[in-house]
Amino acid sequence: MLAVVAQLGLFIYFGTLTGVLTKAPWVYPYSWHPIFMGLYGFVATEGILLLQPSETGKQRALSRTVHGVLLSLSFVCAIIGFWAIYDNKDRKKKEHFTSNHALLGCAAVFVFALQVLFGLSIAYAPKALYRRIGQARITRIHRVAGYISIALLWGTLWLAVVTNWVKRNFNQEWIFYLGMGMLAVGLVGQITPSRLYLTRKRKSVAVSAP
Repeated sequence: MLAVVAQLGLFIYFGTLTGVLTKAPWVYPYSWHPIFMGLYGFVATEGILLLQPSETGKQRALSRTVHGVLLSLSFVCAIIGFWAIYDNKDRKKKEHFTSNHALLGCAAVFVFALQVLFGLSIAYAPKALYRRIGQARITRIHRVAGYISIALLWGTLWLAVVTNWVKRNFNQEWIFYLGMGMLAVGLVGQITPSRLYLTRKRKSVAVSAP
């Protein structure tokens, strides 16, 4: 049920963003910024939601592969979106990183880049590289970093709702907030202490017969 709520929230937010994009006038290269940053947010969130259900057996390997592909694709979208707004500022002779939206967005992309590179190294680097750290600890670090990364991403998307571009082309911001609220409930509700490795598995103790 929580997964369905999260998916509905995701489609409400990005469906609304798509409507704003079709209404807004095309401005090169700025218009590429909301398009590709929107794709970055959508695909990255889907990549996180994909791993929320408990997987077993063959499903686990497949979901991790799709997870890696989606997050790598979303990183490419983030780079294109970053280039669009940076080039747009240069063309207009404006200063970079002057708003909270820009600063948080820059932090989100940077942390996301580290997370993607770390995930790829876990998947494809020699296993001996992380042998001393231990698989359980590596998984915990990657998972917690993923939650931090997605929080930064959605913080940026929240600040995007109050930008002048959105206000000029859309006056029903509450729809964005509805989508974000549903996603927050659906996603956070699935984060359990066991998924964060905050609880330890109980070890069974064999009792010898008297």
